[in-house]
Amino acid sequence: MPNIDLGKRDLFAMLGALGVAGIATAASGAEPAARPLTAELDFHGTGPIPWFKRIFHLYTGPDGLTIAEQLPTNEPKGQEISQLLRRKAFRVTLGGSAGGTGFDFHVAQHPTLLIPLFGTMNIGLHDGTVHTLMHGDLAFAEDCTGKGHVSRAGPEGSFMAAIQLPKEYCPASGSSDISKIWRDPA
Repeated sequence: MPNIDLGKRDLFAMLGALGVAGIATAASGAEPAARPLTAELDFHGTGPIPWFKRIFHLYTGPDGLTIAEQLPTNEPKGQEISQLLRRKAFRVTLGGSAGGTGFDFHVAQHPTLLIPLFGTMNIGLHDGTVHTLMHGDLAFAEDCTGKGHVSRAGPEGSFMAAIQLPKEYCPASGSSDISKIWRDPA
C-alpha cells in the first residue's frame, strides 16, 4: 500500500468529500458561513434517526459516580432531528488507539460527543458494567465531575471523532440537562 502524505488543505478537502465537512470546518478554526434554510426539511420531528444505531448518555449521579443510559434513537425529545449535532465546538479531534489501550478512570473535561468511525471503544463504569461503542453509535459524555469512567479500545483498536463542547455546558454534579444534546443551549 502506498504511503500518502496529505497536507492540511488536502486533509480538509478529503474530510469534506467524505461528508464530514462540519468536522473539517471546526478543526480548521474557520467560522462556518450562516446559510438560511431555503427548503423544507426532509426529516421532521420524531421518527427513526437512521444514522445512529444506539445513543449513550454519560453523566455524574448525585453520588459522584458516572451513570450511562441508552437513549431511544426514535425521537430527539420533540426537537427537529436536523438540530441534533448543530453545535459550536470548542475542539474537534480525530484519533486512533491500538487494541487494548486506553485510560483508567477519568472525567470528561468538556461535554463531548464521541463518534466511533472504526473499531470499538469500551466504556467501563465503577460497578464493572461495560458499554461497547462501535460504528453507528454515539456517546454524549458529560460526566465532568466525580469518579468518571474508563475508556479502552477493543481488541481491533479504535478510531473516533471527539467533538468537545464549551466547558460551561458541563452540568453540576448529580444533574444533567439532556436537552443540551438535542438543541443548542446558547
